[in-house]
Amino acid sequence: MESKSTSGGAIRRDRRLVRYYPYTTGSSAVKEEMKKEVIQLGVKLSLSVVESMFLLCDDIRTMLFFCQKIWRDYNRCPDPVLERLLRVMHYVYLRDIKPKKRVFKNYGQSVQWRLISSAWEDFANGVMVMFRLVRVLRRKDWSYDDRLLFSAIEKYKQVLKRLDDKLRSKKNVSKKNGFMRETIEPNIYDLWKSIFDEEAKETTYTLKEIRNSIISGIFGPIAGKPIHRKIRALPSLTPYILGIDFPKQELKEEAVKSGIELSLLVAQSMFFMRDDDYRSVLWFYLKLWIDATKDRDQDSPVAERLLYVNFIKPKDKTFENDDARWVQWKLIKTTMNDFAAGIRDLDRLVSILRGEGSYLDGREFTSRIEEALKRIDDKLRCTKKKSEENGFAREVMKSNILELWKSLFDKDADEAWKPRVMRMIVSLTDMYKPLLEKTL
Repeated sequence: MESKSTSGGAIRRDRRLVRYYPYTTGSSAVKEEMKKEVIQLGVKLSLSVVESMFLLCDDIRTMLFFCQKIWRDYNRCPDPVLERLLRVMHYVYLRDIKPKKRVFKNYGQSVQWRLISSAWEDFANGVMVMFRLVRVLRRKDWSYDDRLLFSAIEKYKQVLKRLDDKLRSKKNVSKKNGFMRETIEPNIYDLWKSIFDEEAKETTYTLKEIRNSIISGIFGPIAGKPIHRKIRALPSLTPYILGIDFPKQELKEEAVKSGIELSLLVAQSMFFMRDDDYRSVLWFYLKLWIDATKDRDQDSPVAERLLYVNFIKPKDKTFENDDARWVQWKLIKTTMNDFAAGIRDLDRLVSILRGEGSYLDGREFTSRIEEALKRIDDKLRCTKKKSEENGFAREVMKSNILELWKSLFDKDADEAWKPRVMRMIVSLTDMYKPLLEKTL
């Protein structure tokens, strides 16, 4: 388990779930690291906009209408993100593109418009999500814990990656038209590095005084000109990242990951006990089911999915009454309370997320579930080698149960496999008969 300590909080990285989560939320040191990363992402977004300008500069009107579309559709006052993008566009246009206008056609539509229009969703999401990230980090908004912001940043990186992948196909064109990343990037960074400074907040308001001259300088050539219908038709988008449903959807993803991890820990335990008497494996599985479903007035979607962990047939199928043979069970039974707690809390979390519960209602349970899984994992760490020798293949099993857990919040898919659950319960009842006929 890797750990990173910071003043005011800590971040842990689970080697299996591969995600960050805080001991505490709103830690200032962690927020400062996020700010540095967001600045770099702002630079990347700006570079993508600039590269698009160079791709479109075979037709000045297309290029300027594209820039204007970004400015008008997502402009908010004050908006430090668009202020910087506007200044970047203005700087590049006046210094690198306008002086060469004699070599550019000025009619119709750029030959590269199809490529840029295909990337419009990523451009729009890039601008809007960057605005949200900056707003949250500027306000010191503790309503988003560190884990949620880390997830938002990671998803935002994927937006920029998709954008870069699309533009990469025309790198030779943008470079031929004058785009030089190494030359432009330092100047862009100088604009972005102050976005979280207190002084920069005041400067943002001061920019209002010079904004009109900047707008006139870059958009003057298309003032009063009819915008091309294909550019006008580009939709205004509301991205998912850090939107209204983002916290709850993130909890759903965490619930699915926790369910997968829970299934894998159950399977690892069963493979570990493969050398034991057959009854020990049966008893472990039965006790899990009883603990998970007792005192419940409704079905347990978590326990039902645990039924689909492939049952392991032990090497020795005989039933012995000598408890001394249950060598592996002595270790596994120390995990039972944590398994039961993890299953119950995951069931509660699923119930909240399937209903009208809020992100804050569910966050308490995610922390408890993760602590239970961590305790189980710590206890089972010494069983890893033996489980693998007995046939436990983590990645193979994970791929087998992935779709099952993905359907956790899909109502139609959930209803479709209910009959299979009933058949499995009947099958398990037959399997447990030899165990129930014996007195433990």
